[in-house]
Amino acid sequence: MPAISLRSPACSSAAARALRGLLALALAAGAWPASGAEGDACAAVDLSAAPAQPVAIRYGTTGGGEEPLALLWADRASYPDHGKFYTMQVTEFTSTDRMTTFQAGQLDAGTISFPALVTAVHVGIDARAVASLIQVNEADNEGAFAALTSSGIRDIKNFKGRKVGYYGPNTISEYWVKSALRRAGMKPNDVSFVSLPPPAQEQALRNGQIDVAWLARQFLFKARSTGGVETIMTPFQAIGGAEQPSLLIFFSPTFIKAHPQAYCAWRKDYRQALANWSANRDAAYPKLIAAKYVTPFSAKAGADGGRSPGGSVSLAEFDATMKDMAASRFLPPSMVQPAAKLVMPGYSLMK
Repeated sequence: MPAISLRSPACSSAAARALRGLLALALAAGAWPASGAEGDACAAVDLSAAPAQPVAIRYGTTGGGEEPLALLWADRASYPDHGKFYTMQVTEFTSTDRMTTFQAGQLDAGTISFPALVTAVHVGIDARAVASLIQVNEADNEGAFAALTSSGIRDIKNFKGRKVGYYGPNTISEYWVKSALRRAGMKPNDVSFVSLPPPAQEQALRNGQIDVAWLARQFLFKARSTGGVETIMTPFQAIGGAEQPSLLIFFSPTFIKAHPQAYCAWRKDYRQALANWSANRDAAYPKLIAAKYVTPFSAKAGADGGRSPGGSVSLAEFDATMKDMAASRFLPPSMVQPAAKLVMPGYSLMK
C-alpha cells in the first residue's frame, strides 16, 4: 500500500487553577504527564500552526474492521490535517509480524486486539491503547459463530463434543467461545478447537471438518447468502450481553512524547472520521473500495456496528473483560493487570 502518508473538572479553587496552568505549560514544552494527571493533554497542544514538514505516522493495519480509520487516507480531502501535521504511512501485517516490527522500532502505531494488547503490556512492550476501533456491543456486526442448519446446533449447550473453528490460540474468537461455555456451566475442553484462516472456515464447515465456524462479517454474509448456514451466537451473546473492547488502536508513548502535535491532529481527525462513518456509510464505502481497503462484496455485508462513541475506551470495561478472560480460562490470572497500565494518561480517548 502506498504511503498515505485539561479537560479538568470545573473547579473554583486557586490551587486547582494554578495546577492546571502548570500542567498546560509543561505539556506545551513537551513534558510527559504523570500517570495520575487528569484531563485531556491535547487541549494544551497548539494546532493553529503546522510544522514545515508533516510528521510520518508509520501505522500497521490488520486489513479488516478499520473502516473509519481508513477514511483518513481513502478520503484525504475531508481531513486536511493529514498532510499538514501528519502523514499516515500504512502497511498491512499479520498480528505477529506487526508487533515484531513495532518492537524493532519500525512502526509508531497500529491496530491490535484486546488480548494481544494485554499480552504485549504484560511482557513489557511499550504499546498503549489510545482509541477503540471495534467494541463488542448490541450493534456489533463483526461476525458470528455459525453452523449448518441441518446440524441441530442451536446454542452453546449444543457445542459439547463438537469441533469449533477459530483463528488460533490466544485469539479473541477463542475467548468468546470459552466465555460462553463458562456461562453455560461447561468447560473449555468440552469442545475441540480447530485453527483455520478466515476464508477457509465456511468450506470446512460445509465439508464437515468442523461443526461450528467463526465467520467474520463478510464471510457470514456470503455463507448465509449461499444458504444452509445460520448464526448460532454473536460475540455480544457469547459474553452475556456486556460491552467489551475488541479491536483497538495503539501508539508508542515515545512517539506521542516526541510528536504531540502530530498525534493530537491525528486523534482529532480520527474522531471526525468515526462521526462521518456513522452518519453516512453509504457515501464512504465507494472511497474505501477505490482505496482498495474493502471489496465491493464486503461493502454489501451490512453495517459493521460495534463502534464505541467517539472512539473512546473504558477502564471499567478493560478490567471486567480481563477478569472474565481469567475466569473463562482464556487468560492466566497472572496476566490480569490494572487497566490503567493499558492506556496513555491524558492522550487516550476515555469514556
